[in-house]
Amino acid sequence: MEIRKVTLLSDMDGTLLSSNGKVSERNKEAIRRFIEAGGHFGIATGRGHINVLSFIEGVEINAPSILYNGSMLYDFTEKEVLRSENLPVEKLTEAIKWIQVTYPEIMIHIYTPDTCHLVSKEENADAKILSDHQPAVFSELKEAMAEPWIKVLLAGENTALREIEKRLESELHGDMRWVYSADIYLELLPLGVSKASMLKKLKEIHGEDHRIIAAGDFYNDLEMIKAADYGIAMGNAPDEIKEAADGIAVSNDEDGIAWIIEAILSGELEERARK
Repeated sequence: MEIRKVTLLSDMDGTLLSSNGKVSERNKEAIRRFIEAGGHFGIATGRGHINVLSFIEGVEINAPSILYNGSMLYDFTEKEVLRSENLPVEKLTEAIKWIQVTYPEIMIHIYTPDTCHLVSKEENADAKILSDHQPAVFSELKEAMAEPWIKVLLAGENTALREIEKRLESELHGDMRWVYSADIYLELLPLGVSKASMLKKLKEIHGEDHRIIAAGDFYNDLEMIKAADYGIAMGNAPDEIKEAADGIAVSNDEDGIAWIIEAILSGELEERARK
């Protein structure tokens, strides 16, 4: 495997980040060695280009990265948006208003190019969810409507999210798509957008002879894992994700990204990550 023609794309939560929300020093050092060897490292996450910065301090990124679960391709080196897709604001607005009234406990994050607008009640906000999605401002819906919407994140109890999903299916099927990035997170995305769709754009940038290895742990990673030249499920991933992957790594709490990089650099990836 010619390392200079390899990109490793890593999901963030549950993959690059350990359970404490940090990138281990072993992972950081492995990424540095991979880049020094000529490899390309990028992230593929539901997080945005502003929110992600506090989580990746000390992590070298030299490849275009997939953000907002596929709504944006971003160059961290040049601090430049390479591609961005938007939601149909007018069609989604009525559903957001219904959620505000029917499920006031659900946190509604609307991501615009420069801001994350929280259009749910501040007194109902979950402190942990709020701290994980900074920077964010509590806004009126009409304020958010003045900007393009890149992604909407609904956060709360899974039972309520499943009921909301039924409403979306009946009213907005064919206008957008949605995916769970965790049991408590339902993400609304532009139609046709996923980590996999943007991975294909990344492949066009590098050329067909470039190999993309992608690692992830949850259902929002499933299409990307399938679309990659070699898709890897983390050891902490659900069985359905593992079954779809080409190989399985150790868990995010065992420095799984370092484990993958060491397997790439040694030329033993397929052997070490076999099912």
